[in-house]
Order: sequence, then structure tokens, then C-alpha cells
Amino acid sequence: MAGSLLAGPSVLILYASESGTAADLAKEVTHTLLRRWFNVRCMEANELDPFTSLPTYKTIIFLASTTGQGEIPANGKDFWRKFLVKRIPRDWLKDVEFTTFGCGDSTYLKYNAAARKIHSRFSQLGAAQVVARGEGDEQHSEGIDGSFFPWLEVLVKTLSEKYPLPDGLEPLPTDHLLEPEHFLTLTGHHKITYPVQDVMKDLHVQRPASRMFHVVRNERVTADSHWQDVRHITISVPGSGARWAPGDTVTLLPKNFPEDVEEFLECQGFAGIADYPLGFVRSPSPAVESPLPERLIQPLTLRTLLTHHLDINAIPRRAFFSMIANFADNPIHKERILEFTNPEYLDELYDYTIRPRRSILEVLQEFSSVKIPISRLADVIPVMRPRAFSVASSNTGDSSGPVDEKIDLEILVAIVKYKTIIKKTRQGVCTRWLASLKGGDPICVVFQHGTLVPHSSTELYNKPAVMIAPGTGVAPMRALLWERISDKGHHLKNTLIFGCRGKDTDFFFREEWARLVRKDFLKLNTAFSRDQPAKRYVQHVILEQAEHLWERISKQGAVVYVCGSSGNMPIAVREALVKVFRQKGEWEKDVAVAYLARMEKEGRFRQETW
Repeated sequence: MAGSLLAGPSVLILYASESGTAADLAKEVTHTLLRRWFNVRCMEANELDPFTSLPTYKTIIFLASTTGQGEIPANGKDFWRKFLVKRIPRDWLKDVEFTTFGCGDSTYLKYNAAARKIHSRFSQLGAAQVVARGEGDEQHSEGIDGSFFPWLEVLVKTLSEKYPLPDGLEPLPTDHLLEPEHFLTLTGHHKITYPVQDVMKDLHVQRPASRMFHVVRNERVTADSHWQDVRHITISVPGSGARWAPGDTVTLLPKNFPEDVEEFLECQGFAGIADYPLGFVRSPSPAVESPLPERLIQPLTLRTLLTHHLDINAIPRRAFFSMIANFADNPIHKERILEFTNPEYLDELYDYTIRPRRSILEVLQEFSSVKIPISRLADVIPVMRPRAFSVASSNTGDSSGPVDEKIDLEILVAIVKYKTIIKKTRQGVCTRWLASLKGGDPICVVFQHGTLVPHSSTELYNKPAVMIAPGTGVAPMRALLWERISDKGHHLKNTLIFGCRGKDTDFFFREEWARLVRKDFLKLNTAFSRDQPAKRYVQHVILEQAEHLWERISKQGAVVYVCGSSGNMPIAVREALVKVFRQKGEWEKDVAVAYLARMEKEGRFRQETW
């Protein structure tokens, strides 16, 4: 198709994505414009040198998520650093039109900060806005899509009116297959002999900067009677094996279970060739770069590809249905599938996929006439993306005692397992895999620098700390506490407000906290929401501890850390802090709100929720 593009200007679509959402949306924008015959190129932001490339495009569309404390994701930081160079002329992009879309969460003070910064910089450099910035919100009833699809509709309508198609040329239908970057192909007709006994357990994708360690313990730390299984996983790290700081994360690449892979192979008719060697053939002029990583699992077969690289248990997006409609032999199936691609039926798509958490595998099993060609698998099935977990242990001191030659890496993981209207229990791809690990099992990790905690050399780090952490949000706070205690002992003041359901069900690390309280290293306040008739949450404790918190925050300059689930909790915490400021400072509400905003700007209010 690339050689026959006839309409519109050259369009550049860039994305900076943390968990993959912005990348998925960028691909959706690309495919939508390609079907209207625009000349489109899509890539992650760091792959482009802005100095040599940006002015050569007429239209630029940037999609970005916000990470950390209002920052741009790692795969967009190099681009952003160059884009901020002061010597760039203010009219450098005067011939360029642009727009942006942000993926954010309105429970953060810096809601969609990354997209807003990028949008502002384009304007500063003379670019003209083609349509208003779009802002997706995870808290929307339909998630990010609730804002994305209306924004995309306006964008496409505007560009189509500005650059109409020549007479006789019509937009391609929604289900028209576009050319991918790579086609999968069988490279042999003899079964591979695997060098390991278990292709799931014993094979690992060698990601850049990855390190191979071993699990020491995988312990359930919630009561057997408790509804949720939370694991405290300890990973052995040699003394010189790795360094990390409080607030850092490890990213883990999950794996699909053999039974799910087998079901996929059976429903697609691939069982007989699942263990044949596989390869890639590059298309001549792709618009979208391949979503597959540079380092593929070896040996590469359909079985290993589906186990390690393709997320067959992901919840499908609208673009997935556009593609599989081409492979449905049953006309009733095809008609139903195409309904999910119609923007007018967005609610129906949401009810079919996101609300019940229906997976790609289950969709293909339901629409059994859909048979995806091997060549298109990597184009149709989304790539498996790493999941991030906060490190729950200190790198210089731990709860076991003095610093040792060997420092264990620890994470606290809530195993995702729940029911919807679908009979089969829903399970998180990554946490299901983590729950299966046993002592001695290998685990491949990548350390990632976090932004929740200031560097230990800064003034902010050495200020008193107020840590508000319900549930597994206490993990990075544990790492921070032990690091501070190991470093400065009594000299640093620490307050922890911890919330959970019950004292005897999910009070994580209770013995550690008790020891620290006895040694006067920690002031602890707890909120057990189900241990009394009236529910009690961390925001209630904040109000009860108003005097102490006012002393810590206003008079001692404490840094406030908020970690845990997104949604109502961070909003309630902010509101409670504002009430404390109003009460103890004798301020009007707008003054108290401004004070909290100033704390955030100064780095004294830091939030990480998921």
C-alpha cells in the first residue's frame, strides 16, 4: 500500500509509552489514517532525531503517557531532552501542524503532565494546533478509550476535510488488512528438539540489561481465610550482582501457561506445526514498526513465540476485531465481529471485552471460524509487555540485621484472581506466573530507576518522611524505611500510615514495624477497614493525626509519599490533607489546596499509584 498513497501530507506519529497503552493507541491512529490513504510513519519517540526530522513533516501527532512524578516515559526521554534545547528558533516548526493525546489518571496531581508539556513545547516552537489536545483518563467509566475514540474521530474528520481524497478514491474499509513490518513464516518442516525440559520455566527472553537470579522464597503473607493471596517473593542477588535505590522497580516479563498455549494452538489449527522452526520476513515499506522486541526467544517456534512473546490472554482492542474479521469464514461471525469495530457500538465493545475481562484466546474460541494465518500472528496478537513491581527491600540494609555480602531482592505481589460474568475465573497473566514460582526457580529481571523517592544525596531525602501506604503500596515504603534507618538511624524521622482490611488478615510486615516502633525509628498508625462496624481508611487516620502531621509537614518540612491503588484512595488522601492544612493552619480551602500544590511542585508530595 505504501507505494500507492495518494492523499494528504506526510504524517508522523510518535509515542512515549510506559505500559504500552500509548503505543497501542498510536498504532490505532496510524491504521485509521492509512485507510484514508495518508502517508503515515509511526515510531517510538526516542527512535527519531527531532533536529533533522520534525520540520520535514506537515502533520505530527504525539501520544504520551505520564509516568513517575509527571514525567515522560523512558522511550521518549531522549527525544524530549533534545526537543528542549534552548537554541532552537521559536519559528522552527512554523510550517508544521500538530496535536497530542495523553494517557493519564486524574487521581494524580500531575494529570497528563507529559502530554501537556509536549503540547506546550510544539506551540512554543511555532507549530499550529490542528485539533485540541486529547486527554485520556483511567478513571473514566470506559477507561482511556472513553476519551480516545471521540478525539480520534475529530482528528480524522478535520484532516479528511483539509486534505480530501481525489475523485474516485474512497477510504479503505475498517477490516482492510494493512501491511505489517514483519511476516512470520515457517523455516523448516522438522520438529525442533528443545534444549530444555520445560519451554516455559527454563527458557527466558534476554531483554536489554536483564539479569538472571533465582527465587529463594515465595510465601503467602495473607491469612488462608483472606480473600486475596498476596505473596512476599524473595530473590537471591549476589553481593555485587545489582544495585538499586528505594522507589526503584523491577520489570518482569510474564509467560503464558502451557495449557493456554495448547488451547490457542488447537483452536487455530496449529497443533501439528507448533514445534517447527519459525522466522520473520521484513516487509519493504511498513508504516508501523514491529511490536516484537529485538531479542526473540531461541529456539523460535510457534510454541515458544506464544509462550514468551504474544499476549494471548490480553483484553482485545478494537483494532484486533478489525483484523480478525478478515479471517472469519462464518458470515454471522464476521458480521458480529465488524460490529465491534463500529465507533457507534463502543459501549457494546466495552461490555463484551473490558467489563467481563474477556481474553483474546476466549474471543477466538467463541468465534471459532476465525483462523489467523501464521504470517499474521505477530500483527494480530499484541506483544507481551513487562510488568513493573516496586522493590520492597533495601540495598544497603534489611530487616534481617546488618548489611551482608548477599542482599536479597524482595517484592510484594497481590495475585490477581477474580470472577466476572464469565464462568472461568480471571487471572492476571504476570501474577499467575509469579504465584507458580518455587524456591530455586530462575527469574529474569530488569532494574528500572524510580522517581518516587528523591536521591539519597538530596536535601529532600533527608527530610522527615510521612508515608501513606494502603495494601501492597507499603512495599516501596519498606525499602525506603530500611535504607533511611541503615543510613541515618534516629536522625531521620519516619511516620507510616498503613491501611489494610484486618489486623490478622493482611497486616504486612507487622513484626518489623513493631520492632522499629520499639526502637523509636518509626511512628506507626494503622487503619484496619474491616475490624470494626464502621469502615476505617487511611484518610480517617490522617484526620485523627492532624496535630502530628501538621508538625511534621508544616514545621519540619516532611516529604509526603502516597503509594497504593489508584481510584478513590489518592483522592481521599489529598482531601484529608487539605482538611488538616485548613484546620491547623486556619486557612481557607483555596489556600490549603495551593499549599498542597506547592508541596507537589517542590517535590514534597510524591505519589505512585496503580
